[in-house]
Amino acid sequence: MKSSSSSRARADTTDAKPATPKSQAAATAAAGQGRRAWLLLTDTAHADQVESELVAAGWLVEARHTQMQHLLLQLHCEPTAPDVVVCGLNFEDGDAFRLMRLLSGDARAPALFFSSRQPRAVLKSALAMAAACKLQVAGGLERPVEPGGVAQALRGWNGVETAQQPAPQTDLSATALRAMLTRYRLQAWMQPLLRLSSREVVGVEAFMRGVGEDGSPVMPAELLPALKLHGLLEEATLAMAHQLSSFLVECLEQGMPLSGSLNVSLHSLSDPGFCGELSRMVHRSGLDASWITLEIAERDAVGDLPLVIENTARIRMLGFNLALDNFGTAYSSLLQLSQLPFSELKLDRTLVADMDADLTKQVVAGASASLARGLGMRVVASCVETAAELRAAQAAGCTDVQGHLLARPMRVEAMRQWLHGLDAMRLPPGSLPDLQA
Repeated sequence: MKSSSSSRARADTTDAKPATPKSQAAATAAAGQGRRAWLLLTDTAHADQVESELVAAGWLVEARHTQMQHLLLQLHCEPTAPDVVVCGLNFEDGDAFRLMRLLSGDARAPALFFSSRQPRAVLKSALAMAAACKLQVAGGLERPVEPGGVAQALRGWNGVETAQQPAPQTDLSATALRAMLTRYRLQAWMQPLLRLSSREVVGVEAFMRGVGEDGSPVMPAELLPALKLHGLLEEATLAMAHQLSSFLVECLEQGMPLSGSLNVSLHSLSDPGFCGELSRMVHRSGLDASWITLEIAERDAVGDLPLVIENTARIRMLGFNLALDNFGTAYSSLLQLSQLPFSELKLDRTLVADMDADLTKQVVAGASASLARGLGMRVVASCVETAAELRAAQAAGCTDVQGHLLARPMRVEAMRQWLHGLDAMRLPPGSLPDLQA
């Protein structure tokens, strides 16, 4: 099927140049060399160049197309997909954005490598579209490309990760989760929050961690789906709130005034009973609700607007602060957010990562921070890992930061010791890079 389908598909295209000779492909495959590539390029000269350099690098270039539908037909007929499709952004019968829509959700979809004369902004949009469609991306280059450039770029691509792979299934049973809850093996780990203007630690965020029967750690990626599945998420959230409240009260008593935050699902906030119990629990600890910020993921805040307004307003009326978490991962607008009673905006790691070297991220983060501050919100850069990212976050107008550069999440006992090592809640000199005054 392979040689005949390739020939039939190519016969309908304007590109009459044969793909890598069958004898050469067979010899290369027999030698165990190379990976398989198809080309979807309308520029014959560019296709010749790409094929030549890939073959020289040990790739099997099995097919060349100029039309998207011919490539999709061959992909449907072949028993296995190629490792990568090198394509432009415009084809004779469509464009790369339409192609990605059609490949989205197909577990057999090959990785895509873009090579185009389109402006850099359009190429970046194509890469973002591939990520949004959960397609594997092998890379991208602006044309003109130096001879050997595509092969060189693909040399560093290992092709082992795909966005199509399903999330690991949890083996945690309701009984195991209930045991964690009743035996205090569901723990709140704390990560500090730094105020950039004063270099003071002003708060902590509580992260959920579990401890298995054998003492092994159970991370949120496994915990949260299981808690949702067995209807225990609200109970677990209340357990986290209780531990956080107790820790904050202890800090206040020791002269360390800290606020605290924890993640709460919008589904939980839609239950008045949960909200009431959360309020009563915090009150019983002796803490005012204003010391606690509840964080809601952006993807939840872009749903049914009346429902979101109702649930967020209710929790603010109980005295809690409210943060929009993971900002930059969904498609909310600050105009829409201005209708919601948020007190804090948290920039997601996808926006913070390498922001110092990405002008687009700098502009987006700066505009978001400016508008959020104008709406009376604090702006937190989360998951800051490098000194350059820290400086970029400050330049963008963020008021606070948290992340591994400052400290990783840690057990309550370790957090207590870490805080006692501070001088008037300020970081010691030299612990972080110099920032703007």
